[in-house]
Order: sequence, then C-alpha cells, then structure tokens
Amino acid sequence: MRLYCYIARKFWGPFFFALGIFTTLVLLGDVFEKMKKMSNGVTTLWDVLSYSALTVPNWLATIIPVACLLGAIFVISEMISNGEWTACVAGGFSPKQLFNPILACVLIVVLATFLAQEFIIPSINLKADELYYTRVKRSVETFNPNTENDVLIKLSPTQMLFAKEVDLSKGVMSKVALDTYNDAWNISHQIVAEKMIWDKPSQSWLFSNGIERFYIDPLDTTEKHFDQAPSPVKLKPEQMSVSKTEDDLLSIRELTKRIRFYKRSGLVSYPTETVRQSKLAAPFVTILMCLLGMPFAISTRRKSKLLNILMAIVIAFVFWWLISVCTSIGGNGMLHPLLAGWGPVLLCSALVVAEFKWLQM
Repeated sequence: MRLYCYIARKFWGPFFFALGIFTTLVLLGDVFEKMKKMSNGVTTLWDVLSYSALTVPNWLATIIPVACLLGAIFVISEMISNGEWTACVAGGFSPKQLFNPILACVLIVVLATFLAQEFIIPSINLKADELYYTRVKRSVETFNPNTENDVLIKLSPTQMLFAKEVDLSKGVMSKVALDTYNDAWNISHQIVAEKMIWDKPSQSWLFSNGIERFYIDPLDTTEKHFDQAPSPVKLKPEQMSVSKTEDDLLSIRELTKRIRFYKRSGLVSYPTETVRQSKLAAPFVTILMCLLGMPFAISTRRKSKLLNILMAIVIAFVFWWLISVCTSIGGNGMLHPLLAGWGPVLLCSALVVAEFKWLQM
C-alpha cells in the first residue's frame, strides 16, 4: 500500500506541470489571436484577457488527456532511471500492478473533468459567449443565449412552423407562420401571426395578432384577422431546445434534451447525437491514451525523457485526429453516431490489448 501511495504521489507533479505548460500556451495563443479585434475601437485588452480566461476551462477538457499521459510516462521514466522500477519488479510486482496507482490518479482526473463538463463548464461557456458577442466581436448590444433566429419546426407530416425569432426564456416566438399542406403538398391553410406566446394558465401556445388564410384553389383564398388563437404546438418551453449555443459547448444532459426536441420536431439530430456520443466516450479516451503510452515508456527504458515527451504528443495527436475525423464524418451523416463516437475507443482498445500481448505484460 505504501508503494502504491508513493507511485501515486509521483504522478501529480508532472501532471500539473504539463497541464500548466499547455494551458499557458493555449491561453497566450488565444490572447494574441483575439487582440486583432482591438482595432474596432470598442474591444479593450481587459475584454480579450477576460474572454480568454473564460475559455480556459473548455480548453482543459482537451488538454487534460495529454497531461495525464505525460504524467504517467514521467512517473515510469523516473522510476526506471532511478532503478526503482527494476527493484519493484525484482520484489515480485508485475508491471500491471505498478500501473494501478497511476491509473487510479487518472481516474480521479477523468471523474473530476466529467463532472466539471456537466455542471460547471457550460455556465462558464455562456459567460464567454456573452463577452465575445457583446465586447470582443461586438455583433450585438445584449446577448441572450436562449434566443435563436429562423427556426423551422415540423409539427406533423403536413404541418411546418417557421419563426423568425424564438426566445424560450420569455416563452415568445416572433414573426410566426404555420403552413398546412394537402396530400399533393400544396398549401391548404396558413396562419401568420406577429407572435406566438406560451400561456402558463392554459399550458398552451397561443397565436397573437395574426391572419388565418384558407386556400380553396390556387386562385381563390379567404382570410380573416384574429387577436388571439390557439396553436397546435404541444411542447412546453422547457421541453424545447432552441439556442445560440453550439453542440460542443453543451453538457450531455443539454445535448440529450436537444436531441429529443429535434426528433419530436422532425429535425436532423445526427450531428448533435454524434457530439453526445463523443462526450460520453471522452473519459475512456484518456484512460486508453495512458494505457497505450505507459508500456512504451517501459520499452524505451533509459532513453531520453525528450523521446517520451515526443511519444506522448504523437499518441495524443493521433487520438485527436482519429476523433476529429470520426466526429466530422458522423456529423455529416456518413457514419452512425454511435460508431462515430465510440469507434476510436473500440479501435484503441484493440491496440492496447495487442500491445500488452506483444510486450508480454
């Protein structure tokens, strides 16, 4: 037990050092890139620094797997260079047993990262978006993440609802048009309204200040004005998922809600489903990266630590490339979201098993 605690303590120093180095590089790169926006006469250096600081937690989710891998490799390399590894193996410990305390540390990091991505980072992302659109990019005066423009919802096989602007936080859709088609896909009925408002007492959406048209034939229509009329939309605002936030910045819970809304509305959901599966698979990616890299650290023995660093970076970039390719293909609908999200995990699991057999561990 003392040996396991000793190995575990060795992990945290290299881990935080690598995490600090990569975070600093990412932060500096983002600051210099965003400083171009300061030429608009509105954005200040403080705005740029504040925005970059708010994006750091989201970057950490990408950086942490590499930091874990470097930390694991450094522990093994140091033990080998000091003769500790040889002494432990001679004392009856197998390499797999010596990997266990390192993997325990990695699991702690993975769990903390997962919880942060679900409950902390999404709210920070919203603050970063607000600062970006109001101060850095300066495209809007006020930022409302719950508002989305040009929303199209399929209510039934023959009904389509279009809204110029949707604000679910207020329960309001503006510039609304509801089109109903006949069997020949010619429009037979239409409602155009200034707004569609969620009425809490009746738990329903109501059209406000609109016109109802009936298309008898292509040359004959009738219409009448109304102040208020019921709508066929059954979903409550909390069941809907319409916002400016990109899929990559949402939690798994929010992605699940968005996918359900897309499916109910007849909208394409496979890009969002691909992102959700990738996020579910992400914790396993970190563990597999470490399992793939640690045996190599033993095989290189007393070779330079620079070689181990390069090896860790190569493994990380191969993982990122594979995940990026699969996510892109899945987002385009050319690969099933489950396979796009979990494909890299399955492939790398096979590589880990083959590596352990090859090195006879």
